[in-house]
Amino acid sequence: MSENLSAYANYELGEAFFEIINKMVVRDGIPFSRIGDFEIVSPNWRKLADKKDKSPDEIKKIDDDYRMEIRDLADSCMVYMGAKTNNKTYKFTLDDYKNFLVSTNVDKFAIPNDKAEIENYNKKIEIQFKKIANHGEETGDNLIDNKDFAAFIYALDMKSERDENNNFKGFILNGKITPMDYAIAYRELKEDSDNMISFKLRQAYKNLFG
Repeated sequence: MSENLSAYANYELGEAFFEIINKMVVRDGIPFSRIGDFEIVSPNWRKLADKKDKSPDEIKKIDDDYRMEIRDLADSCMVYMGAKTNNKTYKFTLDDYKNFLVSTNVDKFAIPNDKAEIENYNKKIEIQFKKIANHGEETGDNLIDNKDFAAFIYALDMKSERDENNNFKGFILNGKITPMDYAIAYRELKEDSDNMISFKLRQAYKNLFG
């Protein structure tokens, strides 16, 4: 395994992530509410996060452990993608990404059978790929690596927080990816515009890696 990946990265966790999020949406990106949330964090993390009157050390531990959980999950996704594409560099090109989608159940309901629709589908997949690979920036290396995917997972957990007047206050994290979170991101990732998922990806990468 690459020295750049977590020692806790494993194929099974990556497989579980992709299988669960794939079940969260129907073809048009509407959430499938009968699927439960995907828990990014461990029960111990949630127990400490829910504790009242946390000490500064406990607050730091919550942040450090969250980052570690994100890294382990993202790196596990890289291991799974690497196995499915036979790419052990863990840096994935657009062609790798397309091959991954075809060779797994990921996005299986969206892949068209009609040749006339394939061109449009491929354009949307390229938009999605670039948003993840360049973490929401307009340009980048056009390679998905473990940092890009960590930012993607982090962005999926970013929930908008509003005040009593419905004014946007910022984002909160609760360590869960809900079907609604993923369905919205699923749609926005394929939109050729600088939208909310683009903003979240930029913020996530900055928060994780400076």
